[in-house]
Amino acid sequence: MHKLTIFFYPPPPSQEFDQQGWQKFMGLAEKMPGLRRETVSDVDDLLFGSQGHRYAKIHEFYFDSRAALDTALQSETGQAAGAFLHEFTRKRFTMVIAEHKEALPEEFVRGDKE
Repeated sequence: MHKLTIFFYPPPPSQEFDQQGWQKFMGLAEKMPGLRRETVSDVDDLLFGSQGHRYAKIHEFYFDSRAALDTALQSETGQAAGAFLHEFTRKRFTMVIAEHKEALPEEFVRGDKE
């Protein structure tokens, strides 16, 4: 599984997060072909960070494979979502692609083996 993660920076001090823009972006992005699930996190606190980076929101889009993710980004709806993302955030975001892996508690490597 692969995911596209978007880290949203807070808006400038004189502005609020554009909720209407956010809803429009989600409406576009959720139509991307091959999208399997998504998560949205509102960031409460910054515990540690470098270069003064702070995030207000983290949005993750999950796809079965890197090829499926690439197809979604290159699709008409993916391109429209990306163009609107730049517009409504004024380019105040970071975007990464990562292979997604999960482990269940029984799979954790623990140093306290008996």
